[in-house]
Amino acid sequence: MRKNVIITLVFAIVFSFSASAQFGIQRSIRNKYAKEGRDHAKKEADKGKDKAEDAGMEQADKGLDKASDAAQPGIEKAEEGEEKAEEYTLFGISKYNEFVEGYEADVASKDPADYKKYAFETAIVEYAIEGHDKGTKLVYIDMGGYKMAEYITLKKKKKEEKTTAILIGADIISIDYDEKQAVKVHNPMAYYLANPKRDWVETGENLLIKLGFEKTGKETIMDRECDVWKNGKHKLWVWNGLTLKSVDGKDVETATDIKIDADVPQDKFEVPEGFAYEIIGAEDLFPEIDEDEARAALEEDDEISDEMLDKIENMSYSEFKAWARELDPDMNEEEMKQSYLYLRQRAKQRHK
Repeated sequence: MRKNVIITLVFAIVFSFSASAQFGIQRSIRNKYAKEGRDHAKKEADKGKDKAEDAGMEQADKGLDKASDAAQPGIEKAEEGEEKAEEYTLFGISKYNEFVEGYEADVASKDPADYKKYAFETAIVEYAIEGHDKGTKLVYIDMGGYKMAEYITLKKKKKEEKTTAILIGADIISIDYDEKQAVKVHNPMAYYLANPKRDWVETGENLLIKLGFEKTGKETIMDRECDVWKNGKHKLWVWNGLTLKSVDGKDVETATDIKIDADVPQDKFEVPEGFAYEIIGAEDLFPEIDEDEARAALEEDDEISDEMLDKIENMSYSEFKAWARELDPDMNEEEMKQSYLYLRQRAKQRHK
């Protein structure tokens, strides 16, 4: 916004008025006169208050004039910098739009084999869940990890709670059994972690490192030698990219049954029939930005018309206050004063 930052800083000199306390009518005078006298005195007091406020705002405006004149070289520099910033912003939007077009095409053309995470093609793994919650987790793996599904059943006091998450390539499907609905969301992280070299060990370890884990040694789980990874209170036992045990504080998940190269039912990767299904794709996460609309938004600060500024430049504060009350009855006194001073300065800056 042109000039706004500097002028807003200058507003700090504006002080709060307590005109009602300074220009109120004394109790003894109010008691002395009848209703006509009281009304007359109130009108005169209001006039005095308006005059005092007008005078005070004129002084504040003059102070802003001096401050603006002193800040003018800085304002001009800021405007030059802002123009550059606007150019860079529009350039960045153009590049972003190029990225969006290329990204959607890349996602669509990605080879499923690039998402491979494991040395084996299929697996079914069952886990026992202990800690704050108790229950079981079933994980289904197909196409080396391109397709995965996780079914969790937790035992609650009154009922069992089921949740399901399905990962197919760079898309995650979450299923809500209570509401009978499912949502598929594109996951850029899964897309960027896809490894064109198809090295499943490297893919898995890179993910753990990005998440802050460090390899600390080796231990055996279910007769399989695992790498042990640690991040604070969170520990993982990983065999060939597959986590066989996970400890996070008091919560523990441990593999109790592992079937490698198993026959995996394909309906485990599907949304149940009759469920509402919403899809949020890459085009929804990365919408294209209209460059003309962006340019208009950058210029929005210049939309105050010269006609309005001409009118405000010659207004007293009391006149502005009456006009502003009609436009926005909820505007408080401090907002009104700051708006008046700001608009007066905007009007005057046109002549400099």
